[in-house]
Amino acid sequence: MNFLTEHIEALTQLGYVEREAEFLYIVAVHSGFFVQRQFIQYAGVAGRGPITDFLRKAIQRKHVREHLPERGSQKVYQLLSRNLYESIEKEHSRNRRTGRYGLLDKASVKLLSLDFVLANLEQRYLEEEADKVEYFTAKRQISKETLPAKVFQGQKGSETHRYFVEKFPMFLSGPANEEIVNFTYLEDELRSLQSFGSYLERYRPLFEALNSKFKLIFASNSTQSFPSAKRVFLDMFSSERHVRERQQLARFFWLRKMAEEKRFRELVHKDVIEWQRGLKHYAGPDYERHYRTWNQTGKLLELDPGKKWAEPAQLFDTYLVVSRTLRPAPLMSGAPAGLSADLDASADTRQGA
Repeated sequence: MNFLTEHIEALTQLGYVEREAEFLYIVAVHSGFFVQRQFIQYAGVAGRGPITDFLRKAIQRKHVREHLPERGSQKVYQLLSRNLYESIEKEHSRNRRTGRYGLLDKASVKLLSLDFVLANLEQRYLEEEADKVEYFTAKRQISKETLPAKVFQGQKGSETHRYFVEKFPMFLSGPANEEIVNFTYLEDELRSLQSFGSYLERYRPLFEALNSKFKLIFASNSTQSFPSAKRVFLDMFSSERHVRERQQLARFFWLRKMAEEKRFRELVHKDVIEWQRGLKHYAGPDYERHYRTWNQTGKLLELDPGKKWAEPAQLFDTYLVVSRTLRPAPLMSGAPAGLSADLDASADTRQGA
């Protein structure tokens, strides 16, 4: 991870030593939350003195708030000072915000995110939403409409599009001419494969636009979901699924034509509901172009002729996140995340984590 000198200097001017400043920067970018062991891991210190001094300063300066979760006794620290975020040009980061009703918003996932980053400090991360949007639109020439987005309704009918709202770590690897985008999915405590499937649906257009120049890393503090998650991923990009989706699209085109011709008497209630849902699901200029061709020729065009997933298994990896108290050795430059995952898995087996 590369730190801008001015950012670290700005944090040291707030009263922190360099190592503390670096840690605060990592927390601000990747989680907004941390626990004591994570600072000890990064600083590589022993004894209670360093962590006690660091927390005392951070709490007294009102840069950090201490929380004692309802479950368990581990204290969670939230980095929420606007002044601190502004000092590193992250004043608009959503990491500083507390969840609804003053509760910690998905703190467990954000702590998992920080653990992942601390174990992979040498990677080249795309830090903020703006960094990610600029990379894909400017460098990879991918349409902004292809990026995973969530629309927030404002006052007087205004809309705000937020991209990559999960804020999972994302980093680049490989040489510039063969650069790979490494996405991560961080499994929460519910271990819901349905949530993972929804994530894949949102990101699938971007994955396809990258034309196999990506890898998805499913990260968790347990190996329980690893086999099932891989099956969900492989099914998403299987040729069988592609056939099913073409059949579903052809059926929607038929339902749409029936509706446009006012032939509702020939449809049952289930058909009408399917047509209405399809109007939302198959919205956009590409589907309109395909519909016009189908309506004129009766044939369905290939949705994306360039989409070939010869080896989809190579695009998926798993990563077992293990809680550490010592600073890990850095990964070799350009090494895939799976290397560390294998090492973590063996450590997890020994430690019973």
